[in-house]
Amino acid sequence: MSNRLKIWWEERKAKHYLKSHWHLIADVILLFIIIALVINLIVIKQTAKPKVDTNPIGHVSKITATTTLESLAVKSEISAVNIYSGKAVNMHLSLENKGVQDLSAINLSPVFLNNSFVVNKIENTSASSSLKIKNNKIVLEKLAVGETVNADILVTLSAKTDSPRAVNWSFKTTYKEGDKTYNNLYDLNTLKLITNLKVKAAAYYNSQLGDQLGSGPIPPIADLPTNYWIFFEIDNNGNDLSNLTVSAKLPESVTLSNGKTLSAGDLIYDESQKRVTWSVKKVSVASGRYQAGFEIQLLPTTKQIGLKPLLLSNISYLATDAYTGERLSGKLPYIDTELPSDAINQGQAKVQK
Repeated sequence: MSNRLKIWWEERKAKHYLKSHWHLIADVILLFIIIALVINLIVIKQTAKPKVDTNPIGHVSKITATTTLESLAVKSEISAVNIYSGKAVNMHLSLENKGVQDLSAINLSPVFLNNSFVVNKIENTSASSSLKIKNNKIVLEKLAVGETVNADILVTLSAKTDSPRAVNWSFKTTYKEGDKTYNNLYDLNTLKLITNLKVKAAAYYNSQLGDQLGSGPIPPIADLPTNYWIFFEIDNNGNDLSNLTVSAKLPESVTLSNGKTLSAGDLIYDESQKRVTWSVKKVSVASGRYQAGFEIQLLPTTKQIGLKPLLLSNISYLATDAYTGERLSGKLPYIDTELPSDAINQGQAKVQK
């Protein structure tokens, strides 16, 4: 190998270098450039190794975000991933000074990725915390070097539009360190809005348009049957629902008649339990309101004279929010012969002789 290099050198020297020194200078410069490029590639390869997060992934009931804005470290912990529009969400907030100077005039103001949401109110529920709330901004006058300030706050935000259903938001953060003012955005964890579900159950003798639906005496008379119509109604705004059920129990003096009407789903009657159940596998927001109606018959006894007999009891509903996965449930007031939703017959409730 050394002999070959020696022969190459003698040939190149005789052919180029003895004739002109510029060839030798050019070759030396080219050699230094090649050496510099090789060293640079080795350095890049060593520093560009990807970092692998070996921490296991697990389910958490709270969502936490941490960031350091120059000298100011901000950490937030939100109590829920899914929230209702217009209802407060709990947040634990921590501010730490990791710099070498005291910080002052610290302000955190919520901002959103788009114009679909608004902050209604921010409250500091930690009485001992030095954090203050001014015009829906979180304010801290001073944070000494190494000092940490914690606070539990309530943030109430509302959706101004039906979509998007994800809340992408941040704290716009400003503070002073000496003579310098810093402005940053601290990203908060994305939240999901739970659907706004309203369930209604009402009894009618005449419809809202005045058409007669029921039959028999009104007000009811002891030992004579009077037929009414019960309507379940779903008004859902936000996300689709799955596996919706609305169920209720018929009292002893009430039986299920043959009449029924459904906009979707199935109506099932368990005679042994005297329980009526309306079930819908999917409730689409785009389809508007859903309704189920069925006819019942009241046969009041003489013991009920002067009373308002129950027509429906133990009314409850259950559904799953298809977007957030939240289970939605609730109970509705019992229905009697007062008929508050029936403009024509309301108040004609007490059983007559």
